[in-house]
Amino acid sequence: MSLPELPAPDTEAIHVHGAAGQLGPFSRRDIQDKLDAGDVKPEDHFWFDGMDGWITIASHPPLLEGLELPEAPTGPEPGESQDDYLDSVFGDLVQASWDYFNAHAFSSHVDEVFLGSVITSTLDQGYALIDLTSDGTHHYLRFEDLEDHSRVIYRLTHLTSDLTQARVLGQRAKVVVGYGEKMKNFAKVWKALQAEWKSGYLRTPEPGTITVDGDMQSGYIYVQIDMYWSIDEYIGADYDIDYAKLTLHVGACVHALRKYLRGRFA
Repeated sequence: MSLPELPAPDTEAIHVHGAAGQLGPFSRRDIQDKLDAGDVKPEDHFWFDGMDGWITIASHPPLLEGLELPEAPTGPEPGESQDDYLDSVFGDLVQASWDYFNAHAFSSHVDEVFLGSVITSTLDQGYALIDLTSDGTHHYLRFEDLEDHSRVIYRLTHLTSDLTQARVLGQRAKVVVGYGEKMKNFAKVWKALQAEWKSGYLRTPEPGTITVDGDMQSGYIYVQIDMYWSIDEYIGADYDIDYAKLTLHVGACVHALRKYLRGRFA
């Protein structure tokens, strides 16, 4: 959507509609602060005078770009000494540097933390990690139940490592989850799949699409699903991890894929 000229950073002209209803008016800087505090979500909608309709904050990154710091006072407040004023200015500079450093560090490290969290949550489902590789962009994981030899596989891709992008969209990951079992009649199943389509993998599958593929060397048939997960749901800014929620989501995916596989190839 083409938008009218955005209000100045400190002009309170923008309304936000989210779970709490309609809020505002806010300035663009207010919205950034409320995003950082969790009071406003990237999926909330915003509107200001001149727009044709409401759109999500996440769909328009320029809303939060170019937010220079507000103009700082140029001298001490009444009753404040010059010495105290300069100490305060210096302290603000140091704090702003730490804020940026911590935000950038979190955006850089959250990918590794998310990877470790997925591993832990899958181990909690009773699977053993048998393979882990990374190519700099994607992480590939393979787990196996050592009793029934079923397997769970992942491809994890951190999508918002850029700090500005992460502030607007939140920390997001593309997650491909797969479930596989060794088939005694693998050759027959694989021949049937080949008759349906040349390749079980879609190049650009939509979220929720279940695809099927097989590993001829091991005799496993896999079903997998493409999704987009909000890392912020599982990992807080202080690296506090909600393992209960992540383990539940992993378990739900494995359960659904297992039912699909067994229902189709029983």
